[in-house]
Amino acid sequence: MHNIVLKTDSYKLNHWNQYPTGTEYVYSYFESRGGAKWDTTVFFGLQYLLKKNLVGAVVTREKIEEAAALAKVHFGGDAYFNRAGWEFILNRRGGKLPVRIKAIPEGTPVGVSNVLMTVENTAPECFWLTNALESLLTHAWYPSTVATLSRETKKVFKTYLEKTADDASGIGFMLHDFGYRGASSDESAEIGGAAHLVNFMGTDTVPAIELLAEYYRKDKNFDGIAYSVAATEHSIMTSRGREGEEQVVSDLLDAYPAGILSVVSDSYDIYHFVDTIVGKTFKDRILNRGEGARFVVRPDSVTDEHKTPEAEMVWILNSLWRNFGGSTNSKGFKVLHPKVRSLWGDGIDKDGIEKILAAAAEAGFSAENLVFGMGGGLLQKVHRDIQRFAFKSSAQCCNGVWHDIYKSPKDTSKASKKGKLKLVQRSDGSYVTLPMSDASAECKLVTVYENGELLVDYALEDIRKNASIA
Repeated sequence: MHNIVLKTDSYKLNHWNQYPTGTEYVYSYFESRGGAKWDTTVFFGLQYLLKKNLVGAVVTREKIEEAAALAKVHFGGDAYFNRAGWEFILNRRGGKLPVRIKAIPEGTPVGVSNVLMTVENTAPECFWLTNALESLLTHAWYPSTVATLSRETKKVFKTYLEKTADDASGIGFMLHDFGYRGASSDESAEIGGAAHLVNFMGTDTVPAIELLAEYYRKDKNFDGIAYSVAATEHSIMTSRGREGEEQVVSDLLDAYPAGILSVVSDSYDIYHFVDTIVGKTFKDRILNRGEGARFVVRPDSVTDEHKTPEAEMVWILNSLWRNFGGSTNSKGFKVLHPKVRSLWGDGIDKDGIEKILAAAAEAGFSAENLVFGMGGGLLQKVHRDIQRFAFKSSAQCCNGVWHDIYKSPKDTSKASKKGKLKLVQRSDGSYVTLPMSDASAECKLVTVYENGELLVDYALEDIRKNASIA
């Protein structure tokens, strides 16, 4: 059972009696602090969290009793649990949370050190609720970090395409999500995979498509969310043994006379596979596949001869060029025959992708010859401190009087903001956080949730537009 009463840290269950007597309202904000890995953060995932956990009458008698029983055992007594507060929400607010949440539209890239979301209670009896929700709402760090990482990788592709390619139309398919099996849970794969699809159109993480249809499509259809291709794994390529590898390729070419076919190529000898099986034995059959067909060579490991992915990929590109030829574009870079391409997807991250693209360019090959698959590097090897996400209270109202609060530790990078805040867009498109009292510009934060109701329902298409690097 999804029990909103228990979706918090233990210590927050007893914060209700730690605020000063007379506290009526608590106002908090969420940001990506300075010192983050990337200067810009893509905000994504709040709508999923709201729809799944906060929309509607989420507090019930059963949930209160379950939480009370847990707290009694957990803390060794009844005094710690805020029964009266949760009873108020159930009996006086119909089980709907008296909270207002404002946020920047999802998919928007915002410079670090700026407010991304604000949260405040709307009933004075529930001043404690604002920061009780911190633990859950801070989970927006994960999809926001994946969306940011994915977008930063897309920027790398754009840089190399501008340098080496005439045709950059395939950029939306240059990074494929291979992360499902490497994620820590189904939910991580779903929301992280969805965050990647803010920027790209290719995935093998099927649950991510389901999540986007459910939470970011009003009609819940799958059209245009993501695409994939026919592809093999080692259990296919080794099914006939070493001597049967050629027969497997022959069978695949029979089964897929058209379309993209991605074939894992290092089950035994990557050099023999690429140079002989692909480049000679089945060259004509590959070239004679239907219109739009493409045979993709996919290495899955390095070798003693080529100890890095970039070295091996350059060898593969050269082999495919020798055997299939291609053309030289207007920028002087080689573009393989359209029937063949290569993909690297083993243990790769953004920096590794950039190394491969740089090595390919140095060898005279256009970036459009390459595609990539990222698994754990995309969905698992991330944490909250990469973009330094924090949720802090900046204003409180006690006995009818609002006052600013903040922290200012010796580690100045962790100092927090004061007062009620607004996010303003400058004339150059960048953002700055100002006091709410500043009337010089319109606040770009939108009220997305209030008193149990979702007020804005973002569509995937709009989020993709917000995150565009064009």
